[in-house]
Amino acid sequence: MGIRMFWLRKKDKDSSSQQSYITALKRMIDDNQESAFLALQDAVKSGGAPTDAYIRLGSLLRERGDAGKAVQIHQSLTVKTNLSKNEKIELFLNLAEDYAHLGNSERSARTLETAVKTLNIKDPAVFIKIGKQYHVLGQTEKAYEALKDAKRYGGIGDRELALYLGSSAEQLIEREDTKEAKKVLQRALKHDADSAPILLMLGDVAELQGDIDEAIVKWRQAAVLSPQLADTALHKLERVLYDKGRFGEIEKIYEDIRTARGGDETASLATAALYKKQGRTEDAIQLLEEYITVYPGSARGRLLLISLYAKYRDPDALERFLDDSIKQSWERKPFVCQSCQFQSESMRWHCPRCNAFDTFSTDYEI
Repeated sequence: MGIRMFWLRKKDKDSSSQQSYITALKRMIDDNQESAFLALQDAVKSGGAPTDAYIRLGSLLRERGDAGKAVQIHQSLTVKTNLSKNEKIELFLNLAEDYAHLGNSERSARTLETAVKTLNIKDPAVFIKIGKQYHVLGQTEKAYEALKDAKRYGGIGDRELALYLGSSAEQLIEREDTKEAKKVLQRALKHDADSAPILLMLGDVAELQGDIDEAIVKWRQAAVLSPQLADTALHKLERVLYDKGRFGEIEKIYEDIRTARGGDETASLATAALYKKQGRTEDAIQLLEEYITVYPGSARGRLLLISLYAKYRDPDALERFLDDSIKQSWERKPFVCQSCQFQSESMRWHCPRCNAFDTFSTDYEI
């Protein structure tokens, strides 16, 4: 009789635990995290809850800001011998995320690497996570190797690998190690020979090393390849070419860009501004009039054209006002990573803070 009562009570507990677990899953589907959390607690307290209930409870604790308790729950499951492979994978991934939230990136990366080796994981997302943790630790070579594994399993491409190497080189440039930075950037071009961000940085390195002609070549390539980097590249080109008195080359570069991109705004307005500096006002006005006809929505083009019109009528005050307006129109909101909110004055394709790709944008509310 005693044994029978024991099994009946155990069956009731298991049934209650299972019901709480099912309720928790329903609450998660309904996006009611608080209710799901309470149901998972009930499932675990009742005993007999499936492993997934413990994993999910730990995950919710982490999301609620208690990564320490999440580690305790997830760590306690690692000694279980009856876990399926999928349960083990889910457990290791959550445990690694717990450590990351606690700021222990090294432990997080090691946990993920252990999972990869023992469970033969080939999920590219896991290798991207390993790369992220090594990136946080400043171990860029290990991060790069992890990202190469992510590429091997189809998670990212050569473009992303090149961009990551660009971020690594950027850190070297900041430490004034231009020799090593150049090596890293050249390795990046092996992944993506037409990477405008990499070419732009190679130009910067060449200038720092005193090779102005090489800098001009790289900046020119970047300006032709990328509308988003054209402003930056052209400003660099203008600065060094003006210093050398090579005005004809500047105009030729503008023409190449306009030809390559069918009336590019940056190159068109830069050409008109160059004509204005040279006193070729008629050429500038003609170019802008043609440009405005094709691109009537260009505010910068209109402002520059009005400024030139004003000059012929000699309204000095109006011209100064319009020139100031033109300068303001060139000012941009900072580019912000939509993943971690890192801000950059220039466009980026890889975030140096959170290791995410293609997350920068100016499309946000101030």
